[in-house]
Amino acid sequence: MPCQDRCALGCIDRLEDWLYQRGYCKLIFGFLNRFMKQLGNALVFAVYILTAVITFTSYAILLPYEQKYQSPWILSIYAAVGFYFCISIVYHYTMARTLPPISNHGKEGDKWCSKCANWKCPRTHHCSVCQKCVLGMDHHCIWVNQCVGTHNHRHFFMFIFFLSFTTIMIAWVGFNTIYDHVFEVRYLTEYFYCTTTLDYAPLQTWICDQGELARNLIIFVYLLCALLILLVGGLTLWNVYLITKGFTYVDYLLSQLKMVRYFVEEKGWDGRTIGYRNPYDLGWRENWRNFLGLRRNRTFWRHVLLPSGHPPIIIDEKGDPESVLVVEQV
Repeated sequence: MPCQDRCALGCIDRLEDWLYQRGYCKLIFGFLNRFMKQLGNALVFAVYILTAVITFTSYAILLPYEQKYQSPWILSIYAAVGFYFCISIVYHYTMARTLPPISNHGKEGDKWCSKCANWKCPRTHHCSVCQKCVLGMDHHCIWVNQCVGTHNHRHFFMFIFFLSFTTIMIAWVGFNTIYDHVFEVRYLTEYFYCTTTLDYAPLQTWICDQGELARNLIIFVYLLCALLILLVGGLTLWNVYLITKGFTYVDYLLSQLKMVRYFVEEKGWDGRTIGYRNPYDLGWRENWRNFLGLRRNRTFWRHVLLPSGHPPIIIDEKGDPESVLVVEQV
């Protein structure tokens, strides 16, 4: 390792030791953890409010206005699919937010958690915000205000999956609506929600009495959907990759650390690769079956496409999905 890197690491270590000795680290991290917990409460409330705003705008403004351009039968299909997406989003988000973390106490000789004062089994990591060890920890998510782990990883993934498809559908279905209310409305006043006679818009009169509420909601929801397509869509694709490879995010980081250590300590930076294989990777098909819990006669149609609260399949250190570990809720 270059001298500059060793010096930098040494300075960082000495700084950490100095902070810990004076109790500053505990004070700082304690404050940050409490702040994240309170911020999480506010963000959970914001998620429900934004979901309500998007749903209201879609059904009260966007779909009625699209009568000008699309068949009522097509719009009815969009409305039914949107209702299914909305139910799935709310259900999986609520489950991801409320299911308590699980932890398997390890046996003597496993890694020791000094904060929980207990042995922890493989794939268990301590979360300083939740202040507990979490089995299969992926990350701490402030949007659900708890850790994403074995207990709720499937619900979290289904939430972002349905949310991504919902925002894409809104952007696709409502393109004419946003175009008229951003561009055409400045030239042709008939291209506007409040100046058009609509057959299936029971709230049109009330909405139009609120000034430019309709136009503002349309623009806000469309911009929000565009942002969610980029951020949540990217997060969904990243999770698809990790699940396919049998990783959690923590597992992935640890695998990269092992590779770096191999290069530095064993082979050096000579550009050669190593044959690291995730011990929990059973192949993409089995990885997805275990992640979605599709065992014990569970089906994709009933237990994935429809809301289902079935428990996860836990993979032990031998990579055996049928070896059921004792699960404790903590």
